Order: sequence, then structure tokens, then C-alpha cells
Amino acid sequence: MNKKNLWTAIGVIIIIIVSIIIKSLIPSGPVLDPAPNNISDKTRINQLDAERQLKPNKFRNLYFGDLHVHTSISLDAYIGGVLATPEDAYKFALGETIQVLGKPVKIDRPLDFTAVTDHAEAMGEIMTITNPDDPAYKALMPRLFRSIHKPDEPMHPINEPDISVHVDTSLMRRLFNKALHNTADHDPSHPRFFRGFETVIKAWNIILDATEKYYQPGKFTTFAGYEWSQTKGRAHLHRNILFRDMMVPDYPMSTFELNYEEDLWKWLKQITNKGATVMAIPHNSNLADGGAFSDRDALGNPMTQDYAQLRQDFEPLVEIHQAKGASEVHAAFWKNDEFADFENYAHHPPMENNYVRWALKKGLEHEHNLGVNPFKFGIIGSTDTHTATPGKVSEKSTTGNNAIADFYPEARAFQRWALDDKLPVYEAVNPGGLVAVWAEENSRGYLYDALKRKECYATSGSRIQLRFFGGNGFKKHYNTTEELVQDGFAKGVPMGSDLSSEQTQNAEFLIWAKKDSIGANLDRIQVIKGWHKDGELHEKIFNVILSDGRIEQADGGISDNGATVDLKTGEFSTDVGADELIVVWIDPEFDPRDKAFYYVRVIEIPTASWRLWDQIRYDTQYPEDISLTVRERAWSSPIWYSPSSTTH
Repeated sequence: MNKKNLWTAIGVIIIIIVSIIIKSLIPSGPVLDPAPNNISDKTRINQLDAERQLKPNKFRNLYFGDLHVHTSISLDAYIGGVLATPEDAYKFALGETIQVLGKPVKIDRPLDFTAVTDHAEAMGEIMTITNPDDPAYKALMPRLFRSIHKPDEPMHPINEPDISVHVDTSLMRRLFNKALHNTADHDPSHPRFFRGFETVIKAWNIILDATEKYYQPGKFTTFAGYEWSQTKGRAHLHRNILFRDMMVPDYPMSTFELNYEEDLWKWLKQITNKGATVMAIPHNSNLADGGAFSDRDALGNPMTQDYAQLRQDFEPLVEIHQAKGASEVHAAFWKNDEFADFENYAHHPPMENNYVRWALKKGLEHEHNLGVNPFKFGIIGSTDTHTATPGKVSEKSTTGNNAIADFYPEARAFQRWALDDKLPVYEAVNPGGLVAVWAEENSRGYLYDALKRKECYATSGSRIQLRFFGGNGFKKHYNTTEELVQDGFAKGVPMGSDLSSEQTQNAEFLIWAKKDSIGANLDRIQVIKGWHKDGELHEKIFNVILSDGRIEQADGGISDNGATVDLKTGEFSTDVGADELIVVWIDPEFDPRDKAFYYVRVIEIPTASWRLWDQIRYDTQYPEDISLTVRERAWSSPIWYSPSSTTH
């Protein structure tokens, strides 16, 4: 072979080698070949005998849980340094110690139920990043994601010397922003290294395996679920998808495949027709930039009756509180609500139509105009934990729920918030909330059906007990709680239900609340009413019972009961407030001609916030305008009143 031919051959070999390397590092793609997505029973462990042995209580038992949980299968949790799995999440909920970011963590009180709801977006990509057998495992982007978890680079010194966090935080932020910008694109798509829906199936099966393994009817319930995370610009329009049983799709559909909420609802209707029982639960409306409760569809057309009905069919609940803020109200718009300034993190500027109370009112208007209320929501809370730690809601916890962003005290005090680097972390985060369900038994069927009928409520983390009935002729005194509940069901309907003019001469409500057994005393019970009258929307807050014998003054003023928090020790008052509050309340302004809703808010006396505990433990100094105390609370699902046609 002459020199010319030799160099030609060498050149060809080099080109081939370089092309192989390039193809390995930057694979062509993404692979989007259609894959069958059948609905079938994915049961791994037959629990029918255990479920048949349950003894349902027709007057309901109270169960606390968390329906918004992320593990390392969620890309943002993985980017945040979390390697804990769905199995770890269920172990944690049951009370076992797990490892998160190099630290052992354990829940203070186990949960009764939970659902792992990892993001569908990039679920398959996580399988490529973490699975050495995947053909794109050695591609450039998977390598970058894995390099976050460096074994020799601690994030920063930690107060506890036996702990080091092996993550690269600067790379984390860059990769997080890249992933966020991709999902927020007008037409989001899988990245080039996505190797097809078989990878999504692998991830989904890991979640389903854990869901089945830890289901213990009567003791601990797990639900199949995931998060559909639509992000338009900076607007979070996310939903958690929850299945009643294991009749589920072969893989979850993400916003890459179902780009708009109507697409999601139509798909849920399709799979319902094929045997699934499923709901979507919107959350973080405080970050929705006005899109969570819009009166227009994705194309900008005015809401139709079909749109409203589809939403009502598949979105019976809304998450009112979680680790990225509360979505009931915002102090900027509800200036007459003294408890509106609660976990008010929002995009700037905040928008009134991001909030659940506004949506509940607007729903009455839509019902008047369309005959259907698209915002007829029951209310739940959850954590949105990104550390696989469902139910970790104690303000006293030394760790946060937003992965590396707030897991350690240094991060909470000094880092900038990932979703808005103008904000420090401490202005955005909180421990999150819980969902409380009144159900006949602790099983998938009973709990799901109770959620569907909205016999549930939210708390900001405290395990307040709450009953709420609407009806007529309730007793003025009860000897036992059991007697109260029996009277409530005999003469009324529970939270989440409807009252018609045929059922009531007046709007009469029976309300009972009891403090968390290890929490603070109760300060008061309020009823929030919203109504539609003469084409306008109205609302009013009623203080229906106060602790310590206090009575609301004629001008609306209420005396302080003297509850305090010791800023040096974190101790709170135990000699004021109430262990239990009971009231039968009749709406003094009831007009049987007006559509209305009523929901209950229970407020605790002040206790120490996580910021105060950081100050006590680590000498963290927060600005003077940052509150170091918190008023934990519960929000009931509403009861709706509708006049009959003959009432007008």
C-alpha cells in the first residue's frame, strides 16, 4: 500500500472512530417511536382477602397521609442530590429511618397512607442516566447528570461533623435551569438522549413494584400515581394523577405527550373508559401566573360547558398547601383576612386569581352561566417533598423537603431559591402539609372514594381533627363525639357535600375540632362563606367560636388570649387556647336564593416556626421582618348550597 492510500485509510479510520465517539456522546434522537399504552391490572400482590376482612365504620375513621411525594425518579430531586427510592419513601412513611443526602432521617409519626408521585417528565431519562445497561448511559448529558453526585466534593461544611454532602451545587443549578427551561418551552420535548418509552415503563414499574410491596390493607395504604408537570413560561400548572387501584396504563403520559390540561383530561377520560379509576389534583396555584383557574381553554377560547364538565369530572380536589407555599389566599388581596399572611410565597407580582378562595367563588359564577361548576374542589394538603420523606412536616425538623435547596441550615439561610434567584430560600419554603381523610377503612377503595366525594381536609402539618356537617336541627349539646357524629349524619351531610333548599330552611352547620395530641391548643374556628348574588361574587369570614370564652365585639374586634412563644427556647403557651371546640352555627345572612359555599378554617395559637428553631439550634439570624412564629391551621372541604328553581 502506498503512502497516499495508507493516509487515506488512516483518515477513514479516524473519521469512523470520531463519529462513533460523537454518536456515543451526543446520540441522535430523541427516540419517540409510538409504544402501546394499554390499561391493565398491574397488581403484583393479591390483597383481596385482606381487604375483605376489613370492618368498615359507617361513621368514618380519620386517616392522615401525603399524596405528593418525589424520589430520585424525579429529575429535579435527582439533580438536587437525592438518591432515595420509592421504596425508601414508603419505608419513611411507615416510620423507618432512611438516608437522604448523607443524613439519617425519620418521621416523627408514621402516616396512614401515601402516594409516590414522581414527575412523568424525564422519568425515562432517569433510567438512562442511572442504568449502565442503557445504550445512551455514556452520552454526554447523562454523564453530566451523574457527575452531580461527586464522591470527593462536599457541598460545604456542615455543623454536624460526621456529615458531608457529595454534590456539585453549581452544576446542579445549571442542569436544573436547563431542565426547567425545556419543560417550560412552548412545545416541550424529550432531550436527545431519550431512548424511548420502554425506559419510562422501567421507571413506572419501579414505582408500581414499591406501591404493591408496601400496601397493607387496614394498616397502611399506597396509591399508584405520578405528577403531570405542565410549565408554561414560569407558570406552574401541575397536577398529581392518582389511581384508585392497580388498573393503570403501561406508562404515565407527561406534558411532552399531553401538552395542555384539556389533553390530559381527555386522556383520563379515555383510560377511564378502558377500566381505570383516576383523578387529577392541581397544586401550587400560587405559582400559576393566573393560569390555574382560567376561564379560557388552552387556545384562548371562552370556557364552554363541555370544558367545565370535563374539569369537574376529573379534578374533584385541589391542594391548598405544600412546601412551596399556601394557595388559599394572599395578604396582598385579602387585606381584611388577618390570617391571609401565611406562607405567602408567590411569583412577583402575585395574582388574585391564583388562589383557591377566588376559584371557589368564580366557580359559582361559572355554574350560574354554564350550569356546571368547574372549580367545585374538595381541599387537601401534602408536602411535595423532593427528599422521599412523605409527611415530614414538623417545624422542629432539622431538614427541609426541597432536596439540597433547604435540606441543611446553611442552605436555608444563605442560598438563593432555585425558582427565583432574587429570593433567599427562607422566604419561599415551609415544611408542607397533610391530607386528612374521613373514610370507612384504611384501604385504597375506601380512601379513594372518600377523596372523590371530598370528605377530606387539609392541614398545614398539624394533625388537627375536624368534622363539618351542614343540615338542620342539630342538637345544642352532645355528651360524646360519637353522639355528635351520629347526629351530623342523621340530620345533615358531611364536608364536600351539597345542600339544596329542599334539605334546609336555614344554613345550619355542626362543627367540631380537636387539637393535635402533641400540638398547640386551638385559638378559633372560622367559617368562610362565598356567594353569587345579582351577578356579583361576595365573601365573608365568620368567627363562629373563640377559645378562652372570648366573644367577638360589635365592631368585629377580638381580644388577644395572651398566647406567646419563647424566642429563646421555642416553648409555646399551654395554659390558653382550647383542646376542643364545638359549635352549631346558623348563617345570620343566609338568603335561600343565592348559590353559596362554606368552608371551615381552624387556627391554632402561635408556635415556633422552623426559622426560630434554626435560630435556636444554629444561631441563624434572619431579617427582622421575617416571622419566627407560625399559626398552624386546617381547612375543610366546602359544603355547597344550591337553591332550587322554585326558590328564585
